[in-house]
Amino acid sequence: MSDSSEMAGKSAAHLIKRVLMVPPKHFTVEYTINPWMGGVVDQKKAFAQWEGLKNAIEKEGVQVLTMDQTKGLPDQVFVCNSGLVYNNKVYLSRFRHKERSGEQPLYLEWFKKNGIETIGEGYEEVFEGGGDAVFSDPKTLWAGYGERSSKNVYEKVQKLGTFETVLCDMILPNFYHLDTCFAPVDENTAIYYPPAFSDRTNQEILKRLPNSIAVSEKEANAFVCNAITIRNTVISPIGVEEKTKKSLEKLGKSVTEVDMSEFMKSGGACQCLVLRL
Repeated sequence: MSDSSEMAGKSAAHLIKRVLMVPPKHFTVEYTINPWMGGVVDQKKAFAQWEGLKNAIEKEGVQVLTMDQTKGLPDQVFVCNSGLVYNNKVYLSRFRHKERSGEQPLYLEWFKKNGIETIGEGYEEVFEGGGDAVFSDPKTLWAGYGERSSKNVYEKVQKLGTFETVLCDMILPNFYHLDTCFAPVDENTAIYYPPAFSDRTNQEILKRLPNSIAVSEKEANAFVCNAITIRNTVISPIGVEEKTKKSLEKLGKSVTEVDMSEFMKSGGACQCLVLRL
C-alpha cells in the first residue's frame, strides 16, 4: 500500500499496484496439513492455470513480481502465506506446520532484497500472513485466528502501522484460513460464507461491510471466497453462481473466473497464490 494521503477514502482493492507470485515449478501434494489436500497434480495444467491467474491480474494493470520455487517446498506457491505487507513493511509468517517452515528464510531473504522492512523475526506466535489477515481498506484489518494463526499475534502485527484490527472467529475446520471463507471486495463489501464464522463475527461483517454478499455452501466448497479483487474486478475460481454475480454487478463489479482445480487439490486457489505488496 502507498502513503496515507493516497490511501485516504479508498478500498484496498483500488490500491493494489504490484503483487508477488511463485511459479509452480515444483508444485505437488506431498503431505496432508488441511482437509482438502489429496490427489495427483497435473503439473502442466497447474502451470497453465497459474499463468491464467497471472494474466488476469496483469490485465487489471497490476505488476506481477515472481520468486523461484525451491524443490521440496511444494506449498511455496501459496505465497500469500509469507506475511502481511503494509506501507512497505511486512510482518513475517511463522507457520504452524513444520512442512512449511522451510519457506520462511526464503521469504525473509526476498523481502530484504526487495527493500521491504521486515517485522516479526524470532517471534514465537504462529501467523500465516495474508491467508488469515486482509485489509478491506487501509484502516481496517480483518484478522482470522484458530486453525493456523494465533489470536495474540495481532497485538504484534499492529507494529505495521495505524489501523483497526477486527478479530474473526473461524469455527469450521474446512475453512482453516480466513481467505477460504472471506474476501473483501471494497470498503463496504465482502463475499463470505456465514457458517464458517461465529455469530459475533457475522455481525461484525454486516455492521462494517453492509453490502456484503453471503455465498452458498456449493460456492464456498468451490473456493469462491478465495478471490482477489483488483479495482472493480473480482478474480475468482470457477463456480460463482448467478445470484452472486448479479449482486456484484449491482455494486459495479465484474467477475473473472479462472480454473484453479489443480491448486484446490492442496487447499488453495486465487488469493492463496498472490501476495499483495
